[in-house]
Amino acid sequence: MTARSVSMAAPFRWLMKALDAGRRQPRALFGGFALLLAVGMVPTVLQLVAQALFPSSPGLLMVVYGAVIGLSLVLMPPLSGAAFRLLHDCETGRPAAATDIFNGYRDRAFAVRMVLTAMLLLLAYLAVFALLFTVVPGKEFFTELFARAAATPPGGQPDMTGMPPLPPSFLLWLLAASAFLVVLGNAYMLAFAHAAMAGHGALGAVGGGLAATLRNLLPLVGFFLVAMVVGFVLVMIFAVVVGLVVTVLSLVSPVLAMVVIAPLYLALMLVAYVVMFGFYYHAWREIFGEPAEAPLDALEA
Repeated sequence: MTARSVSMAAPFRWLMKALDAGRRQPRALFGGFALLLAVGMVPTVLQLVAQALFPSSPGLLMVVYGAVIGLSLVLMPPLSGAAFRLLHDCETGRPAAATDIFNGYRDRAFAVRMVLTAMLLLLAYLAVFALLFTVVPGKEFFTELFARAAATPPGGQPDMTGMPPLPPSFLLWLLAASAFLVVLGNAYMLAFAHAAMAGHGALGAVGGGLAATLRNLLPLVGFFLVAMVVGFVLVMIFAVVVGLVVTVLSLVSPVLAMVVIAPLYLALMLVAYVVMFGFYYHAWREIFGEPAEAPLDALEA
């Protein structure tokens, strides 16, 4: 499947379609993504528990952090791939259920493909970060910052006194690094969609995701800039409203404030997950075309 070029307005069209995704089979769609969100929080909960139980054992905490990263690489990619397929079923009117999100675990070939895709993308991220670090201005600043952060106990703040200054060219480097991250972020999601929907292996999926991003870089960057400005305004409004609500509720009871705000926060995360996956699902469909009707592997059989 060859990546096609799209118009500058295409990303905004994908966003509108993603916002409308919950209208079709909302119980299956939001239920499935709620399960995705719940499983995604498991590694974070384990990390927080480890920090609470072993606050004075940095070596043990590093082992736990490594195990958590490994657990995330095994748990999340099959779920993410199945999330794209759940979206496809809901969007095309096929029978769907929230538990379909776990179909990613039931098909070994599909699960392995998604995990390998995630690992290859992680290697790409590490390679880009290594490249960016080799050319970063003020490397002494970051070297010292990392050394102090490593010596700081978990939960503490590194001592920033006496840090070397950052050179003026750091701003240009930061803009270039942000551009790289925008490309990688879009390529990451399109690669996952490609692996899940088209059945490509890790190399084909990552190559397809990167090709689709580079071919449509202007529309994606234009959308990102607009979304960044609008998103900043919306986040500021939301932060002010939530801050006022928390302040008022805290006067009554801090527990009451937590009881009200926590479900709201989780609901917003759920909507954000659905919209993000919906955006890249529709992006993949327009860039690469409709998925094959025949089952690509046992997941759809």
